[in-house]
Amino acid sequence: MRACALCVPCAISQCAEPKKWKAFDGKITEMDTQYTIRARELRDLYASINMKHLARDERLDVLLTLKHTVKEHDCKLTRDIVELIDREADLLTRGVKDTNLEGLRKRISTLFLQFIKMPTFNPALTKLLKVPQDPAQLRKNIHFCPGCKSYLPRSSFSLKATSRSVGRCRQCDRLDNEARRREDFSQYRTILRLLRDGEAQSDKGNIIAFLLQEQDLQYLVDVIWGRQSALSACDDLHDLVLARWDRHCEWAPWNCILLTKDEATAHAKLDQTEQAYGVVFIRQIKHKHTLAKKHFSQILAMANFLHSQESHSQRTLLVTKSASTVTAHKHTRFGNRSQKVPDNTMQ
Repeated sequence: MRACALCVPCAISQCAEPKKWKAFDGKITEMDTQYTIRARELRDLYASINMKHLARDERLDVLLTLKHTVKEHDCKLTRDIVELIDREADLLTRGVKDTNLEGLRKRISTLFLQFIKMPTFNPALTKLLKVPQDPAQLRKNIHFCPGCKSYLPRSSFSLKATSRSVGRCRQCDRLDNEARRREDFSQYRTILRLLRDGEAQSDKGNIIAFLLQEQDLQYLVDVIWGRQSALSACDDLHDLVLARWDRHCEWAPWNCILLTKDEATAHAKLDQTEQAYGVVFIRQIKHKHTLAKKHFSQILAMANFLHSQESHSQRTLLVTKSASTVTAHKHTRFGNRSQKVPDNTMQ
């Protein structure tokens, strides 16, 4: 009860505060409305009523001001307040001690506080009320929030132009925004930019480097390559780049290697990567290429490019095999003819 009693004067003071906003130069501008002025008058009058150790004339002046204030509205509450004010004024003129008037003054203070808390008499209090006084305002204006499991007014929800349902309230969205884990893609954005700049300067037009997004590059760097250089195990993303594994083929997630900038410069000078590195290291790189091919083949654009690349490789291999077969067949026929020449000579 005491905590509730302390909250009531705070609410009254909050209603009496002027509207404030900050200008572009940092200065605070205040503006009073008719509602804030009314709330300030009621707050000051409520504080005067609860003041103790006032002289009789001062107390009579406060009661007279209170009587004129509440008589502006004619209802049962205001009539009760006026009746109690007249009773105390009559007792004061008769010289009754203040200790004998404490109960009566407490009733006047309680009824006037009830007067202040009614939006009809104190319109500035309306913005602080969570439940509207008019039940008609609750119709078609209350929605259920699945986040906090509460029924809230429509103003507590943020609706988008394309949303089909109300969704969560503003407070739940704010809590979700504060508690959600932040992901910084600035470092991966830099790696992707360096990759695209390098591929744009090459003779062959690379398409895959421009199909990748920042999330795709994050998966390639963190999951496939373990967020470190394949040679030196350096984990500084500011110094890592994705270079071609075979510089004669265009860049792809299955034809790349994560190295530092210095290592990538030295790696680009190699003509035969199969002869420059060890067998175990090459197997590890091929395994990572297989994992990357399995993951990125799920993307439609990547799958189409991978399918066309594999078809081209199969046609090239088939042409090579056909040429080898024809060459072998010619050598066989020539060999047979060379074997028949000695037979004719002998005859």
